[in-house]
Amino acid sequence: MKVELLGHIPTDSGRILIIDPRIFIHDPVNCKDAALLLNTKIGHGVFPVYFVEDDELGGYGRSRIIIELGAPDSGNG
Repeated sequence: MKVELLGHIPTDSGRILIIDPRIFIHDPVNCKDAALLLNTKIGHGVFPVYFVEDDELGGYGRSRIIIELGAPDSGNG
């Protein structure tokens, strides 16, 4: 299993929006169906984002993006 830190997502609202940027750029008014709004449930902060790749099948394994919503790196409260 390969784990790579992609970066950090800062949020002041306590929410994170995942969206396809092409849809947002071309039709920002009607992009609700192409987005996922997540509540961190612990408020604002900076949250790490990881890419996890399971390469058990020679490159055809599962891969995931994980946003760690535990204790934020900074700014909780």
